[in-house]
Amino acid sequence: MELRTRLLIFRCDYLLRRANHRRRRRLAAELASYTSHAELNELYAVLDTYPDGQTHEIRQILRAQAIRRGR
Repeated sequence: MELRTRLLIFRCDYLLRRANHRRRRRLAAELASYTSHAELNELYAVLDTYPDGQTHEIRQILRAQAIRRGR
């Protein structure tokens, strides 16, 4: 494989990871606004209506935030 091709692949991979990191950070910030038990229960009820494959990332972020809050 040519050097230019490798550099292009490397740059594309870097840009995709960076965009995914930004998206995940924004999602985590949005989810952090749900703080009361009622809000979180309502959010989990909505998440339960979707398959786990579609909500895995959201549940993972919520779990990490709950651990940080000490619950």
